[in-house]
Amino acid sequence: MIRRIIVNVMLLILSILEFSRAYLTPEIHEIIGVSLLVLMAIHLFQNRKYAQTMTKGSTRKVLLITNILLLLTFTATIVTGLLSSRMIGILNIHDITTIYLHKMLSYTALLLISVHLGLNMKRIICKYEDKIRNRKIYYILTAVIILLGAYSFIVLDYMNHLTGNVGFSANDTNIRINSMEYLLVVLAIALITYHINKKCSK
Repeated sequence: MIRRIIVNVMLLILSILEFSRAYLTPEIHEIIGVSLLVLMAIHLFQNRKYAQTMTKGSTRKVLLITNILLLLTFTATIVTGLLSSRMIGILNIHDITTIYLHKMLSYTALLLISVHLGLNMKRIICKYEDKIRNRKIYYILTAVIILLGAYSFIVLDYMNHLTGNVGFSANDTNIRINSMEYLLVVLAIALITYHINKKCSK
């Protein structure tokens, strides 16, 4: 259980860190990318039994579809990253189309990661939700995170990143603020997904 949590946390941290491309050297960016590939393989292995139950129930079918799309997008991101890699240099393809496709896939993958996290939040939050005495604080905190996530989504100009119109990240702040903004986007989408999923489950 602890190993699974460590792998999940590392996946999230490194995924978000990759979007601070403007603050990283190409070598560090690519090393993190390879590390994500290894962690993803471990994550899939650790959750192989859980994956077999995803065809049961409409909610789990949505999770299955999300996971398949995430796996395909993640794989495509890795492949385009390897093709445009300067350090590994498998094919040394550095054309602008491959690079921009890699960026667009990365931002699509982050959205799918957020939804994936939200669909799996039920197993985490439900264990503690009933123990929360002050429900108002819980809902206020949830609302604040969603609002900050929406604000970060706008500040980061996420839609232009998603469509490949701009680079990986803004470089007018610093890596800590930039990473926090991306984390807030992930948490906001995850919380929205969680509450929609919870309502639909009823």
